Amino acid sequence: MARTKQNISNEQRKADFEKELKHKYSSIKTSFEAGKLENFDQIDAIIRPSVLAKQLHMGYKSFKSKSESPGDFSNNELVRMADLFDIDINLLLKMVFKLMRFKNRFKAGDSIRL
Repeated sequence: MARTKQNISNEQRKADFEKELKHKYSSIKTSFEAGKLENFDQIDAIIRPSVLAKQLHMGYKSFKSKSESPGDFSNNELVRMADLFDIDINLLLKMVFKLMRFKNRFKAGDSIRL
């Protein structure tokens, strides 16, 4: 049986994309509140970094470099990210500070226990 092409309007595609995006944001929110997210790679596994960068009004390269070094995020960017995920800013700051401490200890040459 031959496949038929579905005629989906741009508005319908955009609505489907927004619905999928809301589902991903709620997944990130529940993971944050449960304390399961420990770094930005886990967020990137849920939602593509290019989509998240666009939603945060950032460039892709600047978002990727800041997610590798979370201390470089500005306060406004962290607030926008917390609003986007609908989480308390303190949850996001806690993750960023934990990642900053981990990287600083690693650079100093101290042994790190996992």
